[in-house]
Amino acid sequence: MSQAVSFEVDTYQNNRWVLECVLDDKDMALSTAKRLYDSKRFSAVRVVQETYDENSNSSRERVIYETTVADRDNRAAKARQPATKVDRSERQPLKKRPRQKTEPKNAKKSGPSLWVLLLLLTIILAGGAGLLVFIKSL
Repeated sequence: MSQAVSFEVDTYQNNRWVLECVLDDKDMALSTAKRLYDSKRFSAVRVVQETYDENSNSSRERVIYETTVADRDNRAAKARQPATKVDRSERQPLKKRPRQKTEPKNAKKSGPSLWVLLLLLTIILAGGAGLLVFIKSL
């Protein structure tokens, strides 16, 4: 039986739960939730463990960490609703983000080239040396 387990970190904002991130590691999800709650930006934080069974094409969710009693009320209200089975076969595949264009490695850069800078330095040094010879001959 092939199962995939993920952990969702949710924060309570504007009277609703908002998904902050999905992680594969339980300890990382718990520490992230605690850090978010300690930041005092959210009134509640929870971690939901989701187990997806590929064979039966179904998933189970359970709350493994919560910071408020309001979660229990929400879960009780959800339990009163009839359970609906999620059919994941009709899901659309995720769209990939377009890559940001980066400059090719051989792209010409603006500004003077190295040869122009070396030539300019040589002219300045030769002029300085000529000026020193001229001043010494006086």
